Formats: sequence, structure tokens, C-alpha cells
Amino acid sequence: MGITRTGTGKVGESEEKKEDSIKDQIYNKIFAGIMNNEFSFDEFLTEKSLMEKYQVSRAPVREALMQLRSDRIIASTPRHGYRIRKPAQEELRDIINFRTVMECSFLERYHDMVTKDRIRELRTLCQEYENGGESRSFMEYWKLNREFHETLFMTYKNEVALHYLLESIDRQPIYFLETMKNCYMAADLHFALLDYLEQGDFRTASTLLRADIEKLPICESLVADKVECVGFSLC
Repeated sequence: MGITRTGTGKVGESEEKKEDSIKDQIYNKIFAGIMNNEFSFDEFLTEKSLMEKYQVSRAPVREALMQLRSDRIIASTPRHGYRIRKPAQEELRDIINFRTVMECSFLERYHDMVTKDRIRELRTLCQEYENGGESRSFMEYWKLNREFHETLFMTYKNEVALHYLLESIDRQPIYFLETMKNCYMAADLHFALLDYLEQGDFRTASTLLRADIEKLPICESLVADKVECVGFSLC
């Protein structure tokens, strides 16, 4: 599942490309609607209601719904329509464990590849998020958060690993519908991670990266230079 989808029509097949483009637009609108709480878990999403909502024909709506089902965002209920899928927490734990091992191990092994220019680029992303504050939607927050992790991992120049990392990240938003739709993580944690990278304290940087991925309580002193270790919640 991606945050956005783009058309895949072949060269010279303008009509197919146009249909793909409309389908992708509807996919993105439905997905954004799900993440922005426009639809409830108990609500049935039907082709007819979505055709009326987005003022399009049946074909792109049907294809978008089929893709959302394939991406495990919604589930089909015969004779009723589709519902937002309630994901299993075991699956989320698997994703988090995978990301933790992948991102932290690469940082620990290849930290010497993280240049000053890369850190400046990452700080710019952090600042962009911080400037938005709580006025940003969940998906705007998620895209910036995703871009931060993608940009950091791009440093290691491993396209195969990056592909699987982004695939796992893109499966996560659905898990936060109930717990994080009104919760926005401050950029402090990412800023602190970059500070420790600049200082050469890669163990602490890895600890902060792990905490960011797992959304676990961490030592506030790492972020605010306080003496005592106090529980720090991202939400």
C-alpha cells in the first residue's frame, strides 16, 4: 500500500492512462478519507455512495475499492459493500519488529555514511513538520514522518532494503486510526536523534530511532538534557 498512487497506462493508450489516473485519484481520496476519519469502522463503503460522493462513474470506484482491498485497507462484506479493516495487533508488532531490526541495524553498521549534508536535509524535514504543528492532518504528518525515515535510510544506498522498509511503513497508517488520528508527534525526537548523530553518539541515536519506531516511553533526559530519567510519551 502506498500513500499515493499514480497511473500505470502504457504509452500510446491515452484512454487507459486517463482511466488509470481517475482510478488512482479515487483511491487516494478514499484512502485520505479513511485516514482523516471521514468514514467509521461500522460504515459500509458502497460503489453507489462513493460514486455520488466523488461524482465519478462506477468503473474507477470499483477498481479503487478492489485495490484498497488488495492493500488490506478494507474488507469485502457480501451484499453490503466494504468496511475498514480492523487490523490484528500481532501484525503491527511484526511490522514494528521488522522496522526496528532493519533501521537500527543499518544505522549502527553504516553510521559513517551519514554526511553533514544528509543531516541538514533531515533537519529541514523536521523543521517543516514542526512549523505545521497540530494544524496538519494525520496524513500530512504521516507523509513527513515517512519521508524522514526514507531519507535517512537512503543514505545506506541499498535499494532492496529500502523497498521492503517503505513497504512495511506504508502498511502502518491503518493501525493508528483509533489511537493516533488526533495525535501528532513533535519533531523533538527526530531533532534529538540528529543531534546525537552529529555528536558521534551512535548508540544513543539508535536508541532514539528505536523509540521513534516502537512509540515506547523513553528517557526524557536524552531529548531535553535533564538529569533524571522521566517517562516520555510520543502521544
